[in-house]
Amino acid sequence: MTENTPLAIQGDDGEPTTTSLIVAEGTEVEHRAVLQLIRNNLADFEEFGRVAFEMRPFATAGGTQHREVAVLNEPQATLLLTYMRNSDIVREFKRNLVRAFFELRSRPEPKLEGPELLAAAVLESQKVIEQRDARIFQLEQKVTADAPKVSYIDTYVADEDCVKLRMVAGNLGVQEKWLRDLLLRKKWIYAEQTTRYSQSKGIKETITRYSAHADKKRYFRPIPVHDAPRFRGEVMHTLKVTPAGAEAIARLVAKDSAA
Repeated sequence: MTENTPLAIQGDDGEPTTTSLIVAEGTEVEHRAVLQLIRNNLADFEEFGRVAFEMRPFATAGGTQHREVAVLNEPQATLLLTYMRNSDIVREFKRNLVRAFFELRSRPEPKLEGPELLAAAVLESQKVIEQRDARIFQLEQKVTADAPKVSYIDTYVADEDCVKLRMVAGNLGVQEKWLRDLLLRKKWIYAEQTTRYSQSKGIKETITRYSAHADKKRYFRPIPVHDAPRFRGEVMHTLKVTPAGAEAIARLVAKDSAA
């Protein structure tokens, strides 16, 4: 990416867009890995509109070649950067991209008249139809059970990037117990229990361990607690929330509150 390459451009529908290639080059991540991240979480990205995958030409020493590029709108680009490891270069690129989107949105729109106004109205009608069709497609996708996804997050999110459920609840302004009960009810997580005798209390107490369901594992990370007593013969763990999980939980809470 050259110094003069714009981070965001005006799309055909007037909405600012960027591409997976611009994100890859700006964050110094392999473009192949960025595309894989989008495909592995495509349903999440398409909650904000259809992701367009295009074959675009580029010059090489051996002549013109073609490569696949994903075109992303502003919410999709923001979500992509949220799913990536929060390094210094990612944070810097995120600030620059937010600034680029803001500058595009701040430009005054030209006044349309006559045929141009009619053409704009036709395009707006087509946009509404496409959004409706995309929403129908998303609902159909949700009806059919997805196979568990192998997430980029499982490989590239470090333990220190994860947070406790208590912190997520606090950021959302809800009680931790209420949020945990919601995740249990929605089958994002499940609870296992065992009992052990407490020498200090002189009683048998119940110990609970929480784990993520297979299709939600990208949202959570079980952090081993090696100095705790073993749980059913296994190492005890604390279930923490990944950055992608925090985003998804925020959406879940918003939907549940609106219901």
